[in-house]
Amino acid sequence: MRTLIELYDDQQIYNMLSYFQLKPDRVVFLYRQNQENLIRNSLIERKVEAEIVYQEYTIDTLNGIVSSYQDEEVYIDVHGGNDLAISMVSAMAAEKGLIPCYAGMTNRTFYWLIGTETKTDHLNLPVLTVREIVELYGGKVRDLPEAYYDDHGRKAVEECLDSRRKNTKKWNAFCKAMGSLGTRYKGYSAWKADEKFWRDYQGTLESIPHIFDRCEFVNGACEMDFHDTAYQILVTDTGVPFEYETYYQIMDSKAFDDVDLRVNIDWNGGDFVSGDPNSELDVVASKDCRLISISCKAGNYDQQAIYEVQSNAVKFGGLNAVPVLCADINMERPEYVEKAEELNVLLIEHNPMKEKKAAELILEWMKTH
Repeated sequence: MRTLIELYDDQQIYNMLSYFQLKPDRVVFLYRQNQENLIRNSLIERKVEAEIVYQEYTIDTLNGIVSSYQDEEVYIDVHGGNDLAISMVSAMAAEKGLIPCYAGMTNRTFYWLIGTETKTDHLNLPVLTVREIVELYGGKVRDLPEAYYDDHGRKAVEECLDSRRKNTKKWNAFCKAMGSLGTRYKGYSAWKADEKFWRDYQGTLESIPHIFDRCEFVNGACEMDFHDTAYQILVTDTGVPFEYETYYQIMDSKAFDDVDLRVNIDWNGGDFVSGDPNSELDVVASKDCRLISISCKAGNYDQQAIYEVQSNAVKFGGLNAVPVLCADINMERPEYVEKAEELNVLLIEHNPMKEKKAAELILEWMKTH
């Protein structure tokens, strides 16, 4: 029988890696008193298809607990606990003929010690979705009726983004005016506006033909028939076309395990009852068990935006998360670049975004962070 003794780590992902590598018959999670709120994680219990045992330990009881598992083959994952516990279980392993092991996530290497010889193997990482990683760190993703546009819709996104990039001030005013119309026609696919609206925005309306099945000036009024009501958000929220553009760049790369858009997360893993704290992440992806959290800024941003993307990434993806700020503008603020580097936030501004290099830059970043 193969047993894995796992020192419970505050970073939940590390409590799974050795299991997937070794596929033991039993996993014994040793946890400290202050970790009681972390154990019995629902995702870990679903993923670990072996007998699971939880045992609380103190430094005084650690030796006896470890000694009670003298099966034919016992591994001890020394990643977790505190420094003293790590030292003690490493010494116990040497004394009792057990096998210390450790999963190196960043370099995808699994290490174990046989006698005095350290052996290595390629680390087999599980494929985790965005939802699973968020759940692993105590959150829960809300199911939203989000539109993932087809080829026609992608053309509409492209037209809106191009129109905004050509004249940001004009586009922002147009979106504000459309938003006002939306309060009157919310839920309907046919909208009407007055002659002044047509005179002010005829050029903008004609630059986004894929938004409408019909858009013309008839009988003294501007009449618009949306291709679908889901398209309305592209012309009422100035930042949404850029969010979709970022999402498409990540999707088109086919390099990520999972990608999602406009992800709303309940902090407490609950059912989004009134009063639950929650956050919305613009674009989120997963790769090699790491959460990539992308904040999209169509216009100016400040240093607070850098703090926020870093905070949300770590909250819902742990210390291995990849915080990214994509901006459709070149701020030319060296202090922002310095702050992003200080917080380990990948900053991608207008030029590389326009060249569709977001996925490439994220993958390159992940190799060294």
